[in-house]
Amino acid sequence: MHGATITQQGTQAMTPWAEAAIAKYGWIAVGLTFGLAAKYALLIKKGIRIKPVLFLADLLLLPMVALIAYWIVNQAGVHGEAAALLTAAATVGADRVVKLYTDRFLRQVDAVLMESVVQRKAALREEVQTELSAERTLQDIAVGRRPIGGE
Repeated sequence: MHGATITQQGTQAMTPWAEAAIAKYGWIAVGLTFGLAAKYALLIKKGIRIKPVLFLADLLLLPMVALIAYWIVNQAGVHGEAAALLTAAATVGADRVVKLYTDRFLRQVDAVLMESVVQRKAALREEVQTELSAERTLQDIAVGRRPIGGE
């Protein structure tokens, strides 16, 4: 039973580690739940239709939001309802943070791609110019304007 006790009613009590986990992370779970509900309420209020894919994406993002919220709560040094409130705020604002970082990432990718395109264009120009120069040299040699061997 790993430390679980039997109560007078015959039911098994919670293990100490489960009680500690609930005490430590329970308010964060409450904040995540309320924050997710508030986020969807705001989306519904804006007239956005909630699709299963959107909900699935938010569920997949939730662990990352929980980590961010846990960090914020620890940095702020708050407990209880304040921890739930900060977590709910992080959950509602998570979309904006993800969008901000996604936009930033895409801008960086675009910049790297543009730099690569410019470098490739320059290399192509140089190669084409070399071929044109070689062709011109051969033509000059053929008509006698230039001696063989470049002398």
